[in-house]
Order: sequence, then C-alpha cells, then structure tokens
Amino acid sequence: MVNPVRRLCPSCKTRLSPLAAECPECGLALAPPRQGRPLLFQASALAQAAFDLPSRTLTAPALGRVAPVAVEISPDELERPDSHRKPTAAAVQPALGTQEPAASFWPLVKVEASEALLLAMVQGLALLLPAWVLGVTPARLFLGAWPLVIPYLIALSWIFFMAPLVLTGQSPMMGTFGATLPENAPERRMTFSLVHMLSVACFPLSFLCMVLSPRHQTLAELLSGQELLARPTSRMR
Repeated sequence: MVNPVRRLCPSCKTRLSPLAAECPECGLALAPPRQGRPLLFQASALAQAAFDLPSRTLTAPALGRVAPVAVEISPDELERPDSHRKPTAAAVQPALGTQEPAASFWPLVKVEASEALLLAMVQGLALLLPAWVLGVTPARLFLGAWPLVIPYLIALSWIFFMAPLVLTGQSPMMGTFGATLPENAPERRMTFSLVHMLSVACFPLSFLCMVLSPRHQTLAELLSGQELLARPTSRMR
C-alpha cells in the first residue's frame, strides 16, 4: 500500500492537505486560486467575498424615506367637512314619533282604526264561510268548536298582516295614510307584524298608549322597539 504524498509549507514546514491553496498557519499562498467558489481552508477568500444583497430585495418600497405629498385644503373644508354632503334617505324621512303631535298622532290613529275595522270584516268572513258550509250559525260554530276556531282566526289574522309587511314593509292600510316600516330584515318585519296584529286587535289599549306616551307610540311600537316612519312623497324633477 502506497502512502499518499503529503505537502509541507516551505515557510513553516506545516503539513498541508492536497486541497489547501494556502498555509493555515502562516498564510503563505501555495497555488493560484481557482475560479469559482473558494477552496477548503482558504481563509483569505472571506476577505474578498462580497456580501451584497440580491437585487430583488431592492424592489421593495423604501418605507419611511418617501417624501410626503402636500395636500392643499381650504379653511372652509376644515371647519365644516359635512357641508358638501348630500342628505341621505334616512335623514330626509322623519319618524312619525319625532314629528309634531298633530302630524304624527292622527295618521297612526287612522291606520290602526281602519285596520281594526278591516280585521273584524276578515274574521267575520272567515267565520261565516265554514258556518255556511256546515249549515250552522257562526255563533253556534264558535261556541261548539272554539278550541279549533280561535287558532284558525289567529293564524288567518297574522297572515293578513304578515304577508304585506314582509313583502312591502307596509300593512294593508299604512300605504293609504303614508306610513312605512323602515326594516329590511324579513324576520324583524315578521316580528313586527305579530305585535302589530295584537295592537290592532286591542285598538282601545293602543289608542291609550298613543295618548299617554310622549312620542305618541302605538302598542306595537312600544312592544317591538321599532318605529313607523312617514313615507317620502315623490317629487317631479
């Protein structure tokens, strides 16, 4: 077996690896450096290496070193920033409860009074038709089958108010007297239709609530926490 030939440094006589390009003790260059990456144990290559950042890192914006852009604002715009804004539809529509008593009280009274009469006619007709089919009087039908008649009348009355309120936001007589419910959620309209039916059915109690409350709120408005708004009138341009 032939032993590998070892190199010695001519200056300090230190044993060197065949791959070493310089002496690790005295730094004497033994051979010219190769092109490309530095060789193993070549300590002087670290001083010549350049640690520049890659070019793609320079494409990011220089945060904090960008000159500010001057924006000219007149003193009038600083004092009244909302003066040039157009009024929204919610600001144009006044609430019936926030108007004067003469402008908000009577429209609500007319709405509930007319719907109370209309509800009585619907319930009378709904009771008269099955009584006529069975050949008995409505009073006898009501007294004989009241556990079935009462839920039937309540469900029919609720549908009578719920369908127009959920679809259009108005009960059958609100459109006639210029009132509307400002709610877009169907579940909130459905809840208001239930309390509005109770308010119309108990019209004397609702009328008393409108008289005694400072904002002339109906029984439905007090129970649901919602308020009826005056419907905006269309204007020709």
